[in-house]
Amino acid sequence: MHYLNGFVPDVECTDCDGNGFTMKRQPRLGPGIYEVECGTCCGHGWRPMTDDELDAAAERQAQDAMSEPPVTLDEQHRAAWQQKQDLRR
Repeated sequence: MHYLNGFVPDVECTDCDGNGFTMKRQPRLGPGIYEVECGTCCGHGWRPMTDDELDAAAERQAQDAMSEPPVTLDEQHRAAWQQKQDLRR
């Protein structure tokens, strides 16, 4: 089962750079370059993440979570109070 009960997050399509179309030659339409709907994202500009991308994102998130120690609410309050006092000076 995928992330969030079957919902797969979308990412910007790299084939069309999020535009939903690509520029291609279409011989049946005549000479020139035409806008053609992107086959990867079906013209939406966004596509579902692949399993490899989901795994890489989960790994990055786990690394980020391990790298920062948890901050208690009291420490957050103390830091915010100190910043506020510094701004008043």
